[in-house]
Amino acid sequence: MSYAIDFESTLAELEKVVNELDGDIKLERALELFEQGVKLSSACEIFLKSAEQKVEILRRTARGLITEQFEPASESETATANR
Repeated sequence: MSYAIDFESTLAELEKVVNELDGDIKLERALELFEQGVKLSSACEIFLKSAEQKVEILRRTARGLITEQFEPASESETATANR
């Protein structure tokens, strides 16, 4: 499995895994795909949480409540979720 670069490519990879799991496959392959799917799902969750934090900071900044800069999830966090 390659490491995810962005949310869209990670989600597309997850969709491929789900589609393959829906087919007639052997147990060993199903377990491999399930493990891969869990990792991809975790990576998607990190991307979504990061986006949610950025939106919240932008909303607060627009209302003048905060002036801090957004720090997105590091690449190491995303890579860790993919392992």
